[in-house]
Amino acid sequence: MTRFFLILMIVFAVLAVRTRKLRRAVIHMGVFSLISSFAYLLYSAPDVAIAEAVIGSTLATILYLVALQKYKVFTIYYTNEDASGINDKYISKGRGYILNMIEKFCISRELEPQVIYTTESLEQIISEHQYDLIVRQRDNRAFIYGHKENYQLDSLQEYIYTKRDRDIDFHCVIQKIEEED
Repeated sequence: MTRFFLILMIVFAVLAVRTRKLRRAVIHMGVFSLISSFAYLLYSAPDVAIAEAVIGSTLATILYLVALQKYKVFTIYYTNEDASGINDKYISKGRGYILNMIEKFCISRELEPQVIYTTESLEQIISEHQYDLIVRQRDNRAFIYGHKENYQLDSLQEYIYTKRDRDIDFHCVIQKIEEED
């Protein structure tokens, strides 16, 4: 039984180190800590097990997740258009290329990409939601909008133009939005 918990600890430690998304790494570390508290219990150390379960597994995981929620989440609103306008039937059609590039950019900057698929108009998203990027895609064109004070836009534009596949007919336009007060 003890070997089982030790193997699980190794598995979750490796998962926490190897995962590409920060939130998942925090969850894996929380599970690692919970399993280690069971291992302490099996080794007849209930006081250490309780401390590990309360502090390491619960409190630390919650604090990390709250910190990530406040500072590292990069919110991306995504919408796809066909000839008749925004259409939720085609919301995932062709999304792979541009969103994969944006997600790789976010991961390279240690940002957690949170993609929200919507059929709302650009004006609705700007006025009603907090966002870091808005991606509108139509056929092989992507329009990326971001607030004028978003310092990531210039870096994202450089990243897309240097990392894009030259064989794919895809055009990307990045625009800065000035919101009215």
